[in-house]
Amino acid sequence: MSLLQRISTGLVIMVVVFLAARVTITLLSPHPVYVDDPEPCASVSENCARLSIDDAYRMDQSPLIVAAGAEDAFWSTVDDWADNTSRLTLLHETEDFRHYAAATPVWGFVDDVTISLDRVTGEVVMHSESRLGISDLGVNPERLDGLYAYVS
Repeated sequence: MSLLQRISTGLVIMVVVFLAARVTITLLSPHPVYVDDPEPCASVSENCARLSIDDAYRMDQSPLIVAAGAEDAFWSTVDDWADNTSRLTLLHETEDFRHYAAATPVWGFVDDVTISLDRVTGEVVMHSESRLGISDLGVNPERLDGLYAYVS
């Protein structure tokens, strides 16, 4: 077998393995559609981040409170953040809740990102959690840090 044939065969094998891995990741991942806040992060989770009045899991910021009358401006800013964030897809939307799927660029791991607003108290709950795996390598807290900075 010539060098060119060995290189071609190696490349084909790598592409097949990569595509098989992507399909496996997609098939093994759950596909939830949240219509309300998901459960808080597990106490030892390394693939979840949450910021709320009751729970600041893997987050350093103070909980976000939206002033009365500023709710529509808040959601407009959230929508603008989502529009300017790559690989983010809106899955479900209500007046005071958003559920997005955020996919990693190479392997296609998907994280669920939810944002909710209580119009009575002004409390914002931000939650980002990987669908598959035991670690997010810090991506979920980083994503919520970016969202927090954008909307505050």
